[in-house]
Amino acid sequence: MRLLMLLLMVIPILRSNGQELRFAHLDLGDDPQGSRGVSIADLDGNGLLDIVVANQVDSTQLAGNAIYFNHGNGFRKQPISNNILNAWSESVHTVDVDNDRDLDLFFTTQFGVPNLLYLNDGSGRFSLGNVGDLTSNKTNSPGACWCDFDKDGDLDVFVVNRDGEEDNLYINNGLGLFSRAVKGPWIGNKGDGRSCAWGDLNGDGNPDLYVVNFVIKENGKVKGKHRNYLYLNSTEGKFEEQKTGIHVEERNASYGVSFVDYDYDKDLDIYVTNVSVADVNALYENSGSGFFKKLEDIEIVYEVHRPSKGQTWGDFNNDGWLDLYVANGTEGYPEIQNFFFLGTPDHRFKRVYNTLPAIDGHISAGSASGDFDNDGDLDLYVCNWGGEAEANDCYINQNQTNHWIKFQLKGKESNSYGIGSWITITLDDGTAQTRYFTRETGYGSENSLEIHFGIAASSKINTIEVDWPSGIKQLGADLEANFTYEVIEGKEIKRIGI
Repeated sequence: MRLLMLLLMVIPILRSNGQELRFAHLDLGDDPQGSRGVSIADLDGNGLLDIVVANQVDSTQLAGNAIYFNHGNGFRKQPISNNILNAWSESVHTVDVDNDRDLDLFFTTQFGVPNLLYLNDGSGRFSLGNVGDLTSNKTNSPGACWCDFDKDGDLDVFVVNRDGEEDNLYINNGLGLFSRAVKGPWIGNKGDGRSCAWGDLNGDGNPDLYVVNFVIKENGKVKGKHRNYLYLNSTEGKFEEQKTGIHVEERNASYGVSFVDYDYDKDLDIYVTNVSVADVNALYENSGSGFFKKLEDIEIVYEVHRPSKGQTWGDFNNDGWLDLYVANGTEGYPEIQNFFFLGTPDHRFKRVYNTLPAIDGHISAGSASGDFDNDGDLDLYVCNWGGEAEANDCYINQNQTNHWIKFQLKGKESNSYGIGSWITITLDDGTAQTRYFTRETGYGSENSLEIHFGIAASSKINTIEVDWPSGIKQLGADLEANFTYEVIEGKEIKRIGI
């Protein structure tokens, strides 16, 4: 189904290595606003993905954070709520804090303003929430990441802070009330956090926590680049910091992180975007047991010498291999292009130079993907902030080849949307594709709640396996391509939509 077409600026088909990769620019009709992060989700329950943007705000900028509601024939911007509080926001999260199956909004803020949480009434109307320590502590928070680290069926959140201020873990009581953990190896670590990610890195079944840091400061002056932190989670929910290994020892000015199984071996690799032009971005490949090797000769590392912040992984050309979009930009640097890399069957990458999201020159920050027009391919939203205010970009994917399948998870024993699940599809030729379901991507942003797979036109889907955080393993077979399926934990897998 092609929606929004009347609003699109369409460009000719562009090809790379024989593969079609075509995007059109969707004009949302909005003013430049200095955006940092974006989250993509269906907030009002109409089956269409909406866009939430976190914006920088100072005394001259009163627009604040905003929602763009998707009505099928275009997006309509509106403020979060009537009691909106303007604050300098960097990351935004659409998350079910109270397990009522609607998505609430969380913004990290800075300069002594408490982080903001807005509760959804189920129809996309929001009211400012007071949920305990999470919204009362005054912090300087560029980012956060959500996970059910203690496996009690609700989502907890880790918030990273800058300039040596302590990071914080907030624990959900199951009803959406959060208390700050008073113990943890992050206490006293004095980092300069920008982003974080949760996932089981050492294969023990427990989600671990990785924090990327920017620089070391003393008396307000930069003294050097920072190292990143890894906190390993035990079965008892206690954490221990791992201080050895290149992924925690080397020093970079890091801004964004994603956990991704780029090589489909069902362990989590780490991709870090670094903002110093002297650094390349880093891909740390997981051995499967939590030992990491830094890959030096892969294209998404050695072809990147830019101040990178955002990153978004997904199969944008539906050929069965994960691709990568990297958003670049920082202060004092001229407007530059962002990067698009297409994945290949040998788990390497080819840079694409001639597709629209790689042509536009901006100073960019966060980016995220989702299927805005429900046509089976991944669209892309990019936050820009050059000169503190620059128009953002919404790119609609015009891919005309191959097939796809999407899944929406409905947790019963696990958290409501199945965050932290592994999904594996096996094709008729025996090849498998994997996805680890996490929302946070790169810097300040979240991909949509739909789990998307591209499928080569000649292939068919034999089976799907879902490994839920609760430990339940769920199998399905004989699924048709080009449809969306709802997976209800431990019960059924059913096709939804037309």
